[in-house]
Amino acid sequence: MSSINRSIVRTGSALAAALMLALGAAPARADSPLVVLYQGHAIRLTHLDTNGGAIAIGVGDPGFATLLRDAGAWLTWKPGERYILITTSAPAVASFAMGDRRYDVGTIALQAPFAPYARGNEAYLPLNEVLRALDLALRQDGSATVLQPQLASFDVRRQSNGVTLAFTAGAPIRARVLRQNTSQIVYAFAGVGTALSGTQTVSAAGIRSMQIQTSGPVRNPTTLVTIALDPGTVVRASQSGDRAVLLSAGAGAPAQAQPEQEQTVAEESPTPEPAPAQTGASATVTGVSLQASSDGVAVAIAVTGDAAYQWHRLRDPDNRFWVDLENTQLQGPPVDQSSPAAPPGGGSSPILSMRARQIDPTTVRIALTLDGPKSIAITPSATGLLVDVASQDVADAPRAGNGSVGTVVSAGQQTVAAVTPAALDDSSSDFSNPPTDTSWKFGPHGSYVPTSPRLIVIDPGHGGSDRGTTHGGLEEANLTLDMAKRLRDLLVAQGWQVKLTHDTDVDVYQPNDSAHDELQARVDVANNAGARMFVSIHVNAFINSGPSGTTTYISKPDDVALGKLLETSLASDGTKDDGVVKAHYYVTYHTRMPAVLIETAFLTNPADYALLSSAAWRQKVAQEIAAGIAQYARQYPVPNQPAQ
Repeated sequence: MSSINRSIVRTGSALAAALMLALGAAPARADSPLVVLYQGHAIRLTHLDTNGGAIAIGVGDPGFATLLRDAGAWLTWKPGERYILITTSAPAVASFAMGDRRYDVGTIALQAPFAPYARGNEAYLPLNEVLRALDLALRQDGSATVLQPQLASFDVRRQSNGVTLAFTAGAPIRARVLRQNTSQIVYAFAGVGTALSGTQTVSAAGIRSMQIQTSGPVRNPTTLVTIALDPGTVVRASQSGDRAVLLSAGAGAPAQAQPEQEQTVAEESPTPEPAPAQTGASATVTGVSLQASSDGVAVAIAVTGDAAYQWHRLRDPDNRFWVDLENTQLQGPPVDQSSPAAPPGGGSSPILSMRARQIDPTTVRIALTLDGPKSIAITPSATGLLVDVASQDVADAPRAGNGSVGTVVSAGQQTVAAVTPAALDDSSSDFSNPPTDTSWKFGPHGSYVPTSPRLIVIDPGHGGSDRGTTHGGLEEANLTLDMAKRLRDLLVAQGWQVKLTHDTDVDVYQPNDSAHDELQARVDVANNAGARMFVSIHVNAFINSGPSGTTTYISKPDDVALGKLLETSLASDGTKDDGVVKAHYYVTYHTRMPAVLIETAFLTNPADYALLSSAAWRQKVAQEIAAGIAQYARQYPVPNQPAQ
């Protein structure tokens, strides 16, 4: 499925002007509240500030949290983190970075009037840009300030049976068909404004053009969308959940074989709730429920009929998971559940909220917001799908998979979304008393003495059946192997013995192995050899193009000095320095020796991509890692060994 047309509303400086008008001529202060009307109720914003004449909103503002919840959005950020993510109901991700004016909404790169900043333990974001990302516009209605949802975008997607025209807005939207015949269909979106007014070009077979216009009062506008159809087009108008209205159009019988039957609904008359569309979906999601499991919470999805599914998860810090059941219809209304019950053994629930929605005529999505990078296992059956969310965090979880339910489920089929526990608590920065881990073969050691003090093990991330992140024709597996070989040659020239976990493009354990077996095999190479150090090289990626830079990850006390020296050496490689981060990476935690995992740059960021595609830059990275290793060896020599 690919988008072939998209328009996004931009409210520009008019929004800032309206906001300043609402706040009055005096600069906004943290004690100068703003009351806005959204969806018929008042929301009071109190954590306000000014920066260069623009308004900032604190992410800890209770009113802001209410607005995000009502708009179906999630904000992800913790004090000390660089990136602030807002996942909209579309869903799309707005990515802001502390200290950087640039931000992304989906795939679109934009620039704010000021960079997000911290005040104490609270981050402040440019309010204008946040509202724009949420598809909201401030409008004045006399003395009242109204947050008007905007019909902000439309996507035309080719499908096997024609095309689908999908609309999204800054609030749950319902539409009714005012008129429908063989030449056109007219939708009315109540309570929604738009900046897309006028005639829009739609490049899709069966659709001639689309005209959009808005009328009505500020507090209750109506947006009309008139779609002109080609002769002979078969139209199936439908409502998908409460976030989008879709039009499916495909070539049908000749126009003369279909006598015109026009249906008109008076705009001023009340409109009954539309019945579920007949979409051709052969399976039904009959229920979604949460239940306690032995070590967490399980989501039971009951399905009648045969269906395929795809699941995805976003890595920490976003921690979102969703599964899309294809060829299905949701029985009953959408499901929203927050703060599920805690596991029977005590502690907090690993699931913060759960939502079930019909996201298009034949797809039901169940989305989970998790309390951290939790372990997830997906088990399909003839009667549905069980998603087990454990209370333990994971180190390196797969991010996508698929399967099937019903009579088509294969015997013993199980998709494991994540199985690797992370024993070190990421919330603590105290390396003096690390926790012990009895569930794995190795744990942190404070006085490691290498049996091969001149040996360094280099781990090229991914390889073989695991390609890692891919973007623009570049694959992480190829890039990491290239940088690892360059680093090996430099270290050998300096007198080191070097062993790569793999020096060709292969899996270390075996093709298509489990994450645990593959990572443990890499750990075993270093531990069995008694190496002096372990360096794992990776390439980063994100769901949009905003994040960039180089990060050095460590997991245990012995890693700290090596991590800091390598980070200092890499600071001049031309990327943004994202510092040293304590993280739950399996290979750094379970190696006995000092170990680091280096995310060299982001393939998804245009500037970083250009660097990664340069052989000269990859050589520079290898040189800087080698320089950092040499500095570490001088400062921390192995007892009773000649200096390196």
